[in-house]
Formats: sequence, C-alpha cells, structure tokens
Amino acid sequence: MTQVSFEALDHALRRFPGYRLFTVLVVDPGLAASRRLYTSDPVAYPCGGTKPLHHDNDFFREVVQGGRARICADQEDCRRAFPDHALIDALGCRSAINVPIRHDGCTLGSLNLLHEEHWYQPDMVPALMRFAEQAAPLLLSLRYVEMPA
Repeated sequence: MTQVSFEALDHALRRFPGYRLFTVLVVDPGLAASRRLYTSDPVAYPCGGTKPLHHDNDFFREVVQGGRARICADQEDCRRAFPDHALIDALGCRSAINVPIRHDGCTLGSLNLLHEEHWYQPDMVPALMRFAEQAAPLLLSLRYVEMPA
C-alpha cells in the first residue's frame, strides 16, 4: 500500500513541478539520521540509504527545525548543500528543493526533488507543501510500524 501511495505521489510530482530525481526521506526520531523510503532512481539512490543529520547545516535548520522548504537554485548551491554533489551533478541535477513533511509541528521527513539549474522557484512552494501534507499520513503509519518509540 505504501509503495503504491509513493508511486502516486511520484507520478503527480513528475507532472508538476517536474524532476530528474525524487526521493522521500524520513527523519529518525532521535534526529541522528534520515533514511530514504522512496526513490525515483533505485540504482543511484536506493531505498534504505541513510544520511546523518547535522544540526549545524541549512537542511536541519530550515527544513527539520523550521518546517520551511529549502531551494538550492543552481549547481553551486547544490555543491555547498550536498556531500554527494558529484553524483547529483552526474545525474544532470543542478537545482533542488527539500519540502518538509510535517505533523503536529514536527518534521517527519522531506520530499526532495532535483532538476536542471534554476528549475525550482519560490512560487512552487505552496503547491509542494500541499503534496507534503498528503505524504504525512504515509510517514506516520511507517513510524509506528518500523520505528520504535
């Protein structure tokens, strides 16, 4: 059921705003790491992959703590933001948007879309936040099943 729901979200996001890579990350309750639950490219970015959460970076401050979408407008922004920028660049991705998935004021995870340079614009954020709202029940159900309290 969950995979089907993520695939429906994938299909919708492919149409608007579009992407070259789409992933869904869930934030570990201890805020030590995020884990990839869904990917549009299982070869380059397989499900289950984890990334440490550093409390001193923009992703943590803006997306996890602040609950705000974060845009990396160009290749240089992506280089500064992502330790795996070389792989991202090799996939032709030179801009990104991270959209928080939230429930009761807490960030559960994020929708992460990457595309060509300058693809993502601030006026896309409200629609993407609505997509993230639709993903929250999926992450909540997974937290109770897969992640001990």
